[in-house]
Amino acid sequence: MLRNIVVGYDGTRSSNVAVEQAMGLAEVCGGRLYLVTVSTVTDEDLAEGAMGGEPDIADMAMPPTPIGDEDEDRPATELPLSIDDIRVKCQDLHIVCEEERLVGRNAGGRLLRRSWMAELLVIGRGDERRPGVIGPNVTFLLSELVSPTLVCARQYVDIRSVLIPYKSSLSGGRALFFAGGLCETLNAELHVLVCEPRRSDAHRAVESAEKHLRAYRIESETDVSLTPPHEAVRSAAMDRDVSLVLVPGAHKRYYLFPWQRNETLARALDVPGAAVLAYP
Repeated sequence: MLRNIVVGYDGTRSSNVAVEQAMGLAEVCGGRLYLVTVSTVTDEDLAEGAMGGEPDIADMAMPPTPIGDEDEDRPATELPLSIDDIRVKCQDLHIVCEEERLVGRNAGGRLLRRSWMAELLVIGRGDERRPGVIGPNVTFLLSELVSPTLVCARQYVDIRSVLIPYKSSLSGGRALFFAGGLCETLNAELHVLVCEPRRSDAHRAVESAEKHLRAYRIESETDVSLTPPHEAVRSAAMDRDVSLVLVPGAHKRYYLFPWQRNETLARALDVPGAAVLAYP
């Protein structure tokens, strides 16, 4: 199902988790892993032609991460995985792994551009000093989402149950089919939470979802919430003890100002111990 998996790696603890999670998915899906590291350069370096051309638009859309932030995120007692360590692990698991080194003004912009050609982008949370806060590069990647992006939990999780807050829409339908295929591949249970304010609409959405999920050999259950997805997703995920929350339409913010967040995605990221898959 997932043949091209890109994982961002910078040597921090959260990126170690991302590598482990990506390897687990690649092993089950028979996919190819692309390990991407980004070397940052200054504006002066770019002006001198270090990139061999004009600066990338994605780089220019985000201010550079202050130097030293990522190093401060890493606990002093934990050693990062080396590229050689990752290669050896991939060989042991019979996973094809290719290393890619990119250069840019910030890691977020370069990873965003690389994700255009990925079926899945896997990233860590990025900020280990504040458990409830994601790092600036992760925030940028989610705000400019173009490909399915898995934001890992603080620790590796074995994906055995998936929750999707579902509404009858184009993005909701595409995400539901993606969730069905993913759960079939991972042998995971799927929880569909239909979020429609009117009971008649919710009833039709339940019938439609259950009908189309019959094509997948999975265990699934469908519940109804008459509240919006952002109000229901966190409590529903915790009640069901899910390991992955899949958020449809995660690129949409529904606000006047572009820097305001997608509330459903933000609430999903608050679920303790769960990974979040942002689906555009």
